[in-house]
Amino acid sequence: MHRSFRLNATARFTAAVASIVFAIGLMPALVAAQGPGIGIGFAAGANVPTADYRDATKEGLVLNGFLELRTASWLGVRGSLFWSRSDMDNPLITSNGGITLPDNPDYNVTGEVDLLGASLDLTMNLSSGALQPYLVGGVGVFQRRVSQDVEGAVDEFRDLSRNDTDMGYNGGLGVRLSFGGAALFAEARYYSVATKPGRTNFVPVVVGLSF
Repeated sequence: MHRSFRLNATARFTAAVASIVFAIGLMPALVAAQGPGIGIGFAAGANVPTADYRDATKEGLVLNGFLELRTASWLGVRGSLFWSRSDMDNPLITSNGGITLPDNPDYNVTGEVDLLGASLDLTMNLSSGALQPYLVGGVGVFQRRVSQDVEGAVDEFRDLSRNDTDMGYNGGLGVRLSFGGAALFAEARYYSVATKPGRTNFVPVVVGLSF
């Protein structure tokens, strides 16, 4: 009976080892990089304003999505959609109807900025395997929608709204972790949009999932 127990224990141990070895053998297939074809992705995160844009707005929410053509090489092509909303803490529109808003640190500024955009982007894989760093960047069209109210200012700057549509570019770095036909990814990109009188610059930092 003891011999039978030892045989059973040995068999179970052998089976467990075989299962582990089999699972390890499957890992490259389970976490292989997403193959060529059409994919989609969605991401969310924080939008960090930079340069002059940072003087007027706070960090905000950003959402984006993309349709991606994945090739067998290290290059890919994306069509991307972008949306962001940030609250204001200083005037963004300082000229209206030929009037310039005087400097006044006591202004009470409220409002928000929505950024909408569509861009054509390229991705370039920097390595192969389950964990892949990559470069991403492109050009697109962006609309900036400003709703601003400056309490204490002249009427031209009360309940003021303005929409501008301009070209912009972006570029940054990402990393993806593939598992089966899906991947988790994180990206940080620098965007610059040719709004007037000053450019709108920001850095979205997002995490997402692609299929």
